[in-house]
Parts: sequence; C-alpha cells; structure tokens
Amino acid sequence: MNRFFSFFPTITFLVFCCASNSVWSEDSTRVLFVGNSITYFNEMPQLFRSIALNNGKNVSVSMYAPGGTGFVNHYVDPNVYALFREPWDVVVLQPGSGESAGASWPVDTTVYRGRILLDSIYSYSPCAKVFIYQIPYGVPSENDYNVYFSVQDRIRDSITKLSDSMGIPFLPAGQCARAYYEMHQNLLLHGGYNDIHPNLNGSFLVASTFYSGIFREQVSQTTYYSSVMPDTAVIFFNIVDTVVLNHLNDWRLNTFNLSADFSSNISGGDVSFSSLAVNAVNVEWDFGDGNSSSETNPTHTYTSNGEFWVTQFAFQNSCIDSISKKITIATVGVNQVTTVENGALQCNPVNGNPLLYLQNPSIVSRVEVLDATGKRVFLLENPTENNLVLPIDTAGSYFVVINNSSGFQQLRLIITD
Repeated sequence: MNRFFSFFPTITFLVFCCASNSVWSEDSTRVLFVGNSITYFNEMPQLFRSIALNNGKNVSVSMYAPGGTGFVNHYVDPNVYALFREPWDVVVLQPGSGESAGASWPVDTTVYRGRILLDSIYSYSPCAKVFIYQIPYGVPSENDYNVYFSVQDRIRDSITKLSDSMGIPFLPAGQCARAYYEMHQNLLLHGGYNDIHPNLNGSFLVASTFYSGIFREQVSQTTYYSSVMPDTAVIFFNIVDTVVLNHLNDWRLNTFNLSADFSSNISGGDVSFSSLAVNAVNVEWDFGDGNSSSETNPTHTYTSNGEFWVTQFAFQNSCIDSISKKITIATVGVNQVTTVENGALQCNPVNGNPLLYLQNPSIVSRVEVLDATGKRVFLLENPTENNLVLPIDTAGSYFVVINNSSGFQQLRLIITD
C-alpha cells in the first residue's frame, strides 16, 4: 500500500492551459470536456468527434482542460461556470489523477465539489447527460504492471463511489486500458514508463470508449483510425465493445441518465418490440416505413422486405433521448421455390453445407443468407464461381438472397439435423 501512494508524486504534469471551442450547428450533439492534460493530450475530444462523425453522428466538441487541474480547481474556476451557461447535450468531467484514486483528497470531498459542478450544469442544461471520465493511469516500470493494476483497482473503486454519490455514470476508459494491458504488456498505450499521459494509441482507445459509452453503441463498425494502425484500432474496438457494452450496470450507464433502448423479435413480417428505456416516463416509435406507435411494447407488421431503421424516443418531463437500430425483413411474400432465374439450390432440404448454383455469376452483385429472424449469417460480394458452397450447417430455416442490377431474388433453404 505504501508503494501505491509513492507512485503518485513521481508523475510529471504539464502545467499549462489547453482549451478549444467548436462552431456549433443547430442539429449537432454538443459535447463539453472539462479536465486536464489527460483529456487534451493528442486532441482526444477531436478523436471522439471523428469517430462519431464516421458513424453518422453529428457531434460538436469543446474543451476546457488546464494542465494539472481537477475538481479542486474547477469548482472555484469562473471560466468553468461561464462555459456551463452555454447549452450542452453531454458533459464529460475528468477528476484529477490523485482525485480519481482518492489519494490527493478523500472521495467524499471530491463528491462535494462535483455536486457543485453538477448543479451548475443542470441549472442551464437540465437535460444534459453528464459522465465522469475514469482515467487510464500510467505504468511505473517494465516490471511493475501489478502496481499499475493495483492503481487501476483503486481508481475504479473511487470513481464508482463518486459516480453513485453524484448520481451520474462514468466512462470506463481505465478499464479498457487495463483490459489491453492484461493481454499485452507492451506499453502500446503510453509513450514511456512512469508517464500518466496516453500516447495517440491510448487517446484513441479513450475516445472509442467515450463513443461506445455515450451512445451505447458498438464502436467496431468504425472505419476511422486516425494515425493508429488499422489492425491495432480493430483490437481496441473489440476491447471497448466487450468492456463497455457487456457491463453497463458496472459503469452505471443504464442507471442514472434518461436512455432510450429496445430489443426486437422478428417473425416473418411481424416484429415485436420491447422497450428497454431507462428512466423514461413514456416512449414513442418510428418504425422506418412511415408508421409509428406510442405503445410501450408495440408489435408492427411490415408489408415489404428490406432494411428499416427503427427509432425509439424516450421522454422524461421536458427531456428526450432516442436510439435507432436497423432491422432486416426478408420473409414477406417469399416464393417457396428453390430455383429462380439466376440460381438454384441443390438438394433442399439438405444436411450439411448447401450448394448454390449461379446461372450467370457476372450479373450477381452479392449473395447473402439470412436466418429466420432476418439476421445475416453469410455474405459474398461479386461472386465469380457458378457453384458456391454456403458455409451454413446449423439446422433451421434460411433465405438465400441473390442480388443483381434489376433487384433481388430469394430462395427458401432448409437445413436438417
């Protein structure tokens, strides 16, 4: 334990102020970051914005991050309160490194200061979603990863108490960094040992965590990598999706804020929706085909095949949150034959991998296989062979969709035990 406390004074801070402001657009999600050098290193808020834009989110960011500061500084800083007077959709508060672990100040003292900040935010932006940034700490030396893990445990415990006491969730960037270092002790996320500041890789991992936590969406669909190696970025995305989305309760991400969410069950053209909204008084639905509903758990019948974006709106007093998810309908009016103009299934029903024969592969843009719920289980674009072995061997009912320039054709496929 003594070694843990001796770790904090060895970290060097950059003591200067870094602040940036963005030009807002009226339909953008406005995000404010209040922190210190751990926030502003590598323009992390801009990395977050680029990831969000890549995923179709119109996001504007602004940052106030004087080096070496924490709640102890921010709650008496008039510049912070001047920023809070602007309207915000999301505010991310980063405690100082010592505050994060309860080392420089007792957690209860940091809670007191955080509540003052929170009251000011809500007085001007009552519907803002406010998050605490759980920082990734530095690794003291090549042989001290266990000390790093111990510090991250302490930070997680302190941030969890801070989160519960303030009634706001936290973004588990420290847990994502820890997950990486548990697999690879190669200092990929930091520029050197005994340096609390992340390098570009580390900041990109943090920004990915923020995207997944704030929007509660998978970040693995992202194709923006900044200057991070693409295969490294994909590793980060997979870590983030696993750590953040599989443990929402641990980070209080589905506990405190108003959050829209839902699940769906597809049976032919009939889809039943179950609301998973948190802290919502009521919800409304847009089914993506021109129809809507104000029921909590509606059932909707689609009359055509295709991909539809379903949006749920969650309401709490004057506040609103929304989430959109894509569903695929592929069983409406399906011809129950196994031969069409462009192709045929050999041996249907079949036990094992089915064989698809294409009459003219050059005119086919893609072949996909959907299960009975409409979920895609196989995709091949621009096939070149006449005979295709479909790598599907799980018993069940499927639909093979053959796409060409004039539309698509569907074949019913049955795989037996």
